[in-house]
Amino acid sequence: MARREADEKNELKIRDNLSDSDITLFYRMPTTKERQEYQNATIKRQKNKIEFNHAAARLTAGLNILTGFSDDSFERKVDGRYVPISCIEGDANYYPAWREWVKVNASDLVMLMAARVFDGSATITTEDEKDESPDEDIEGK
Repeated sequence: MARREADEKNELKIRDNLSDSDITLFYRMPTTKERQEYQNATIKRQKNKIEFNHAAARLTAGLNILTGFSDDSFERKVDGRYVPISCIEGDANYYPAWREWVKVNASDLVMLMAARVFDGSATITTEDEKDESPDEDIEGK
């Protein structure tokens, strides 16, 4: 599939090992300014000290581009029982504070999404690379 316009709905499917479930996050493509702000936030230098702030930068940037999640991704406790959370206004399970809930309860998933979008959106390939099976031994047998 080709890359499409930046305003298209993007999704990242994640296998969440903590809940043993599949979670889908929706996000928008970041602007160039947001990419620059993210890069600036990852490392800070104060006098002779360098601070690495990748986790905080990823969480902030990820929350900024997060537009929602699939209906079966998250649940919260209401009156002693768990109910699904919806991020879509008008849905029966719509939870207005969904973004804050995700920040508190699934920050690791938001940071993973941000890492993928901001740090790993592409890889460089060369024509010299071969499409070899991982089962082949060194001699190519």
